[in-house]
Amino acid sequence: MRAAAALVLLLTDPAIAVSPALSPAPRVFLARQRPLRAAPRCSSSDPATEVARWCVANGQSDAAVVVSGATGLAEAMRDFWYVTHSIGTTDDAAPLTALAFPAWSAAADGSLFERVFQHVGSCSQLSDYLGDDVLCLARHPTASDSPPPHPTMLLRRHAQSGFSSLSSEEDEYFGGVDPFAELEARLASDAPPPPPPASDEQVLATTHAWVKAVIVDMKVCPFSHSVDKAGLPQGGVTYPITRASSVEQLYQAFWEQVGELDRVDEREVATVLLLAPEFTSGSAEGFDAFADSLNEALTSLKLEEKLQLVFFHPGFAFRDGKERMGGEGAAANFARRSPVPMINLLRTPQVRAAQKGIPTGSVYDTNEKNLASVGSEQLQEMLHRCEWSALEGRTYLPHQTRAAIESAANR
Repeated sequence: MRAAAALVLLLTDPAIAVSPALSPAPRVFLARQRPLRAAPRCSSSDPATEVARWCVANGQSDAAVVVSGATGLAEAMRDFWYVTHSIGTTDDAAPLTALAFPAWSAAADGSLFERVFQHVGSCSQLSDYLGDDVLCLARHPTASDSPPPHPTMLLRRHAQSGFSSLSSEEDEYFGGVDPFAELEARLASDAPPPPPPASDEQVLATTHAWVKAVIVDMKVCPFSHSVDKAGLPQGGVTYPITRASSVEQLYQAFWEQVGELDRVDEREVATVLLLAPEFTSGSAEGFDAFADSLNEALTSLKLEEKLQLVFFHPGFAFRDGKERMGGEGAAANFARRSPVPMINLLRTPQVRAAQKGIPTGSVYDTNEKNLASVGSEQLQEMLHRCEWSALEGRTYLPHQTRAAIESAANR
């Protein structure tokens, strides 16, 4: 991630915390303050002033106004998830936050903004805060009723009372007291402390060792040339690490990498492996649900022509209708079982070029045979120990090219 101030507070606002890592930097202030005391060098047509006046005119003078500098979809989504997480984790957040996107020219298309809003709504089913603590509404300049000056997401902090995991009837019955709190505290006191999280250096070293042994040397990906080179044409591989533990944080990190991949030439960066060691590492099902939400984004936001995704997890299992939880078929899962949860961002033109050379189905078949030759038990032990030296010196079946497959079929 590019280092930059995440939020530049033009006027002091206790509702949004200042944190690092966003560029361009959104600007935050209270709506009621802006029309009365505009910041230096801000004209009456300044987007921040326009949004603040719109909030005041609509009876929302206590709203926190956030002006995003995003110029494209990836930056806008990154800012949205950052602000949502900030609201959800801040006790004294303003009751309403208006997140405006004046620099995002494509959002002038109301249909695109609506698709973004629909995607965000689908993500709320997984989110830690959106949908429960934070409610979202989209407002667009093309609206007939009180349109904002710029495309705007309204994020309302939903104050909850009582024990949130109980229904309203149960919460009332228990008098707003968590009946399981004492038991959970007692169980927690008896449990051994969790191991300290691996450092970034340890995560990176383990990932590199796994990529070399499994992805490159075993040729699970026949277009990975080394730990640092992959793709057609050959380009670099980056390994950003995020310490995201919430859904909102990982969405933010993901969209940051989408933007980075779009900004650099394919020969500089062909592919990205986003490492998330603290996100659902013990829940393959939870990670699958998160993966599904990102695949849905590729479709609904029409990104398939630019971006493809592959997901890795320590507990990954193929959902292809075959027996993958035991026996010979279980070894195939290790093509996607990694030391930590990972999101692989691939450029669609490179994926299509690779498929022309070696069919995807053939890659899967060859990988399954090569992994089965090692065995699922040994592969699981290697993954558990993060040690793959036992694979050194082994030989594997080569991947068949499309031309060779077609030639054999014509004989």
